[in-house]
Amino acid sequence: MMTMDTKPQEPTARSEGRLGWGAALGNVIQMELRQRLRTRSWYIMLAVWFVVIGLVTWGAVASYNTLAGDDLFFGPGRFVFEAVVGFVIFFGLLVAPAMSASTVSGDRAGGTLAIVQVTLATPGQLLTGKWLASWIAALGFLVAALPYIILAVVLGGLDVPGLVVFVLMVAVELGIICALGTAVSAIVSRTLFAVVATYLLVALFSLGTLIGFALTAPLTMTTVPANQAVYPDEEPLYLEGADPGADGWGPVRCTGPMVPQETLDTRSTYWMLAANPFVVVADAVPHPEKPPYDPDDPETWAPDGIMTSISTGVRYLQQPPETNVECANGQLTDQDQQDEDSEGTPVWPLGLGIQVAVAAALFAWGRQRLVAPAVRLPRGTRVA
Repeated sequence: MMTMDTKPQEPTARSEGRLGWGAALGNVIQMELRQRLRTRSWYIMLAVWFVVIGLVTWGAVASYNTLAGDDLFFGPGRFVFEAVVGFVIFFGLLVAPAMSASTVSGDRAGGTLAIVQVTLATPGQLLTGKWLASWIAALGFLVAALPYIILAVVLGGLDVPGLVVFVLMVAVELGIICALGTAVSAIVSRTLFAVVATYLLVALFSLGTLIGFALTAPLTMTTVPANQAVYPDEEPLYLEGADPGADGWGPVRCTGPMVPQETLDTRSTYWMLAANPFVVVADAVPHPEKPPYDPDDPETWAPDGIMTSISTGVRYLQQPPETNVECANGQLTDQDQQDEDSEGTPVWPLGLGIQVAVAAALFAWGRQRLVAPAVRLPRGTRVA
């Protein structure tokens, strides 16, 4: 006689009525954006930001005209654009944490988080939706700066591929900052503490990397054998072996006994700067070609933008210590070779990887904190 197995089957996520990722994210994002756009303060912040970035653009144009001179045919577009981009990143580091660090903790403090947790959305969907909503809100400031970015293109001297990469990398950095804030907001129960903790993380990436590099730089001190450099104003150029170089003011030859000279070898510590948001954005963009200038007028030159200078500086830190010492090993420094070697290795993939790893770890922790029913609640937490 056949018997039927009446043991009930364990319900799956789909049989429990869980929403798909598309529907869940759409509902959470729509709910969050409606809540943000309902307040008048959001539009006031955008208006103030639009005026401030306009003042930054005007200051960048004025600075370029003062530094470059009237004889330069290379447009100020890149210099202005990099100033705008740098200020957008700086402003994003200040605004994005405040916008994202209260997404979950604010609902928890108001007693509305539990209502959302008992819906068909999973903790991962809920946390991801809140992150994407805060990211979209942060991108509004980047969109508000687009008129000034277009103005930089009109001014000339800006390559379109570089512009696209710059904008994309700024958007990615804003997304990572919002991810940090949203994850911390889910981990920490108090809104104020969540905002402070997020600012500390942002400070760790932006200022902590600089402080760490500065503190460890003296530990890389080494010695290089070198002798003394002789300049054109110290002896006639007709002496045998004298070579004034292309610019006419560099060292002409090396003389004297070889003695050890101290210098820094930053090849083992430059990676500390990789996770800095400014370094990630600046280093991701290919270096532009040097602008044309009048060889008969050495005062005519095109100043590098803020982001290009940051990228060049980080790449230069990868060079051996001999490049920092004139007449190292008794030989004049080849400036052309030094400029070629200063391209270095891109560090932005390492920096972006570190940022993503930290954000992913916090995201996993935050998702675990949103699992309902909770085994343990912090003291004073409102459930409903």
